[in-house]
Amino acid sequence: MLQHPLLLSDLMHRFEQLQQRSSRIHPLAEVGSEVTVRQILSHGRAGQALTFQVVEPSRANPDRGQVSYLSPIGLALLALPLGAEFSVVLGASESRWRLIALNRKGASNE
Repeated sequence: MLQHPLLLSDLMHRFEQLQQRSSRIHPLAEVGSEVTVRQILSHGRAGQALTFQVVEPSRANPDRGQVSYLSPIGLALLALPLGAEFSVVLGASESRWRLIALNRKGASNE
């Protein structure tokens, strides 16, 4: 991921968004945030919900609910507001999700 120029550029842009004043007024998912996401199934039905903390890669431990911001779901979430819908691509599979809860208590700029 870090060797792909377009993905790296997108990641840097998301980090810049998190540094803007408006991200403090209208919270965005960031490193340290605890989030709950719900999968969106066909015909708008709600699927499973997952709660985890977005962390730095060195702290990632999915079994403990700590997901790296460089993982597919972590990258997709970074700098998104509450209620946003996003896609996660894993190989040939794509899934749709919605950010349904956001707690920035552990976020990096608090």
